[in-house]
Amino acid sequence: MFKTLEKDSEPNTEKISPFDQLEKTTNINRSQLDDYSKLINHPSHYNQGKIEVIDAILDWGLDFIEGNIIKYVARSHHKSSRIGDLKKARWYLNYLINKLEKS
Repeated sequence: MFKTLEKDSEPNTEKISPFDQLEKTTNINRSQLDDYSKLINHPSHYNQGKIEVIDAILDWGLDFIEGNIIKYVARSHHKSSRIGDLKKARWYLNYLINKLEKS
């Protein structure tokens, strides 16, 4: 059940990256992982125009709620469900307005 070390053997200290481990244990290769990483980190609706929305949000110092309003409005033109994203933006905007009215 468990592998035991022989008396004179040294433990394996070789470091294996998560990508290399996945390659060894699945039929996914490095190219597929790189392509998947690009889809996750930089999908096409993130990269419209000259800057990414996240860069504007950070540069403008917006908080989470304000950032989501901007994010959903800005990306809505480039996604299949524009109305869905605009409704999400409206939800965050209503939340912010209600919060500000109470304070």
